[in-house]
Amino acid sequence: MQENNFFSKKGIGFDEYNSQLTLEAQQLADQLYEKKIRPNYFHFIAIPFGNFIKNYFFKLQILKGKEGFIISYIHAFSTFKKYLFLWMKYRKME
Repeated sequence: MQENNFFSKKGIGFDEYNSQLTLEAQQLADQLYEKKIRPNYFHFIAIPFGNFIKNYFFKLQILKGKEGFIISYIHAFSTFKKYLFLWMKYRKME
């Protein structure tokens, strides 16, 4: 076990961090729903992929190795969940 990983620096565990990102995704989906933005394939595929590229390469998470990959992946998946929650709101599947 490494002592200097991202979650021990934050003082929270992986599950708690992931649930925090999920709550933020739900709140952002509510805001997009109020703005009447309807999700499409672009929102489900290109935006999360672009978010991963931005975090992993441009914010230099690549230098952190496996930890940077995981953080970038979690944030991209959170972006995907935001549009998934928005899609579910439009389909009345909450």
